[in-house]
Amino acid sequence: MTNEPHQDPPTARRRETRGRLLDAAIEVFAEAGVQGASVEQICARAGFSRGAFYSNFSTKEQLFLAVLEREFDRRIEEVESTIAELTPALQRLQGKIDAEQAAEYITRFIAVEQGDAHWIILENEFALLAMRDPDIAPGYLALLDRATASLAELVETAIAAAGRRFIFPADRTTEIINGMCERAARVSALEGEQHPRGIAALPHQIGELLFAVTEPLSPR
Repeated sequence: MTNEPHQDPPTARRRETRGRLLDAAIEVFAEAGVQGASVEQICARAGFSRGAFYSNFSTKEQLFLAVLEREFDRRIEEVESTIAELTPALQRLQGKIDAEQAAEYITRFIAVEQGDAHWIILENEFALLAMRDPDIAPGYLALLDRATASLAELVETAIAAAGRRFIFPADRTTEIINGMCERAARVSALEGEQHPRGIAALPHQIGELLFAVTEPLSPR
């Protein structure tokens, strides 16, 4: 039996302080860049002292990972909620879903999963920071792996509700979809969402992919 120090759960006030610091960090990161943002700027935006910052985060890099974790968790929760909302309609189709119907449903998920232009820029900055800093890289990769695994489970749930099953690993399919979304987000930020490789084209592209890597649960 190990004797680990007891840690009390955070109080409501501490959770509020942490939340405001995370909100402020996103704003300052978007304005000044991740590397250009300072702890002082983040504290000033949140209305707290440096003491409040360091009682919640040991470094700016730890804050960076916390910002990512909260955003990933938010997206997972929203995708999960969307799946729960759409499941009855998918089940009523009894596996008889075509590409156009699939694209309509996927549009709902894209709207939930994609962030705004500022967040797209931040995600790319976060990736560059992690690639340049070996101390951040492990935590960053762990967050990506956890988010991908969670999304893969949800995608598999949605596919099953639509009366289909994967014939290609769901986690690898999810990684491919993530790559498609990242590329489309970058193109949309540069050329607009209606570009042929922008976000507007994603539902049909993802639908085509999912039909290629899944099959009906039972013969029709």
